[in-house]
Amino acid sequence: MVEHLIVFNAEATREEVLRTAEEAREVLLGIPGVVGLRFGEALFPGARYRYFISVLFSGPEVVEAYRDHPLHVEFANRVFRPMAQDRITTDYQVLLEVPPCGR
Repeated sequence: MVEHLIVFNAEATREEVLRTAEEAREVLLGIPGVVGLRFGEALFPGARYRYFISVLFSGPEVVEAYRDHPLHVEFANRVFRPMAQDRITTDYQVLLEVPPCGR
């Protein structure tokens, strides 16, 4: 698996960011090879980046297809990039995955 991680700050309210995350889930999970999406917020004030979106790909071959996929390009250009101009994006090969322990 590959984790496409975006850490960002937003020129939007928290509620607007949450709506954007919901829309990201609806749109991006429709792209072949996208197998999951997580969204989070920094636990403590003053973190360099307040939010993250993690998009999980089934494998490295999905990275390029995702980047150029019309659903991703349209969503990113219309919604995400204007809102999250202060961002860093990196793709990570998942080397070890430990399932939640259920506690």
